[in-house]
Amino acid sequence: MHEEHVRGTLTRGMLADFTVLSDDLLSVSPDRIAELTVGATVVGGRVAYDAGAVRGADAR
Repeated sequence: MHEEHVRGTLTRGMLADFTVLSDDLLSVSPDRIAELTVGATVVGGRVAYDAGAVRGADAR
C-alpha cells in the first residue's frame, strides 16, 4: 500500500488498528481467554470503542 510513513508502528502520529485487553493474551492460561474484556478498540487511528482504557490513559 506504500503507506509506511503513516502506518506500521505504534508511534505518535501514525495510524493504528489495535485492541486493548484486560490481560496479556499471551500470558493467561487458555481456559481464561474467554474471561478477558475489551478496554478499547482503535481502527485507523480512531477510537472505535472505549470502555475507559483510552480516557483513563489521557487522564494521567
